[in-house]
Amino acid sequence: MPVLLLLAQVSLSAVGDIRLDGPVGELIGRHGPEHPTAAVREALKADIVFGNLECSVTTRGTKQAKTWNFRAPSENLASLKEGGFDVLNLANNHSMDYGTEGFLDTLAAVKKRGFIAVGGGKNIEQAEKLRIIERNGLRVGFLGLTSTFPPEAWARRKKPGVAYSNFKRFPELIRRAKKDCDILVVSFHGGTELALEPNQIQKAFAHMAVDAGADLILGHHPHVLQAVELYKGKTILYSLGNFLFVSPAPETRTTVIAKAALGRGGVESIEFVPLDTHWGQPILAPEEGRKAAYEALNRLGALSQHPEIFRLASP
Repeated sequence: MPVLLLLAQVSLSAVGDIRLDGPVGELIGRHGPEHPTAAVREALKADIVFGNLECSVTTRGTKQAKTWNFRAPSENLASLKEGGFDVLNLANNHSMDYGTEGFLDTLAAVKKRGFIAVGGGKNIEQAEKLRIIERNGLRVGFLGLTSTFPPEAWARRKKPGVAYSNFKRFPELIRRAKKDCDILVVSFHGGTELALEPNQIQKAFAHMAVDAGADLILGHHPHVLQAVELYKGKTILYSLGNFLFVSPAPETRTTVIAKAALGRGGVESIEFVPLDTHWGQPILAPEEGRKAAYEALNRLGALSQHPEIFRLASP
């Protein structure tokens, strides 16, 4: 039995940004909830499937004063059920696009559909709460944090909202969380939109998170793929780009499913499945897209230097 425990492994599929209104919502309305993930459903399969839910899920609330506001009806969450999703990050700059009322509806809708939400709650304690999934004898913990604005969206002691990555507080949060799980996955929403390289805030957060005990960093917000980094033996995915999200910039179409094998020591390997977001219904990427995905992920040399850990899936 001790040997079996040492060999225990959990598979995790992670993707980037998910928006269930706009073009994706139109596809759901025309073709049904199974349509958006139909072409990649087999590739998504894992013990745990993670994504960043970048929209409010509500029909109510007050539209906030910002450039982009995203809102989808709760029935559109069925698409994520069809895709096999388990964990949804809410720590981002769109969860509160329709104010507190819309955000509380989002929390309720996600819970009702059976998803585990990280990075958001009815107060700061809930927003920062570690969520644990047990699979194959391993306890995999998830935290969600964001550096994005507006500050009005950040949770407080008596205020609903998202978990802000306060650099004075989050290392201790991660240290405490790591004590309660075998593998700690930290979702971080930050960076510069459309930037090909991670900015200094992303790098500082990721390195501090690993120093505090994180085993895997899942980044999002830039809407494009960014580099993989192996830092002190731990894996940082600076940006997973888009998934169910249509952006006007052509470079946002290249994305991946990161399929990680997690063991008691953290990430044992990751296979990247290159995709084209394909106007809201992701498909396996053609050769040109595969090359673009490799180049983006390998900007810091992690794939070429560590092929025993990181690789592209076969076409």
